[in-house]
Amino acid sequence: MTRYTRKIALLAAFSLVALLAVGAATASACGGPGGGKGGDGVSASALVTAAAKQLSVTRAKLKTAIVDSANAYIDSEVTAGDVDESDVADLKDQVGDDLACAIATSRTKTVASKLGITVAALNEGFSAARKALIEAKIDKALKNGDIDADQADEAKADLDDASLPGYKTVGRGGGFDLGSSTGGSSEKQSQQQPRRAFHG
Repeated sequence: MTRYTRKIALLAAFSLVALLAVGAATASACGGPGGGKGGDGVSASALVTAAAKQLSVTRAKLKTAIVDSANAYIDSEVTAGDVDESDVADLKDQVGDDLACAIATSRTKTVASKLGITVAALNEGFSAARKALIEAKIDKALKNGDIDADQADEAKADLDDASLPGYKTVGRGGGFDLGSSTGGSSEKQSQQQPRRAFHG
């Protein structure tokens, strides 16, 4: 592989990593394509681990805040009439088992509140975590001989100039539209158009 070809491959790979390896399963949400992993096998779990470090909290505390927020959102959707009571247990089980689903379903403001920090701080922590994961990918590629030192430096320089998402990869930090994704038996769900996807 020529230097030029390898550079093109590198740029393509890290463009994909920037979009997917940082928890893009949150965009596909519960039960959607991608499951609990983003591109190249990087999971939402890895993102939460990295974010906990950036936020100086334990991973357990961050995960609990995310799952609790997601569960609260599920309850609010039941109250609003957008989710059947019969679907709640399955939804909460999925949120508990799949961090990508939990992030997608949770609300940014609620997660920040449960951690006792601002929304800005939460977003900054997750953005820094995304950057750290991508930098680790670059370092691994360099170590494996897939790129040389100059290419690694160039990739990191491009990363420094990039604007990475915060807690959410899509939208303004609201919850996922559970009513349009559960596949429940409610006649209301089957007849209505999706009320919202990601929203503030």
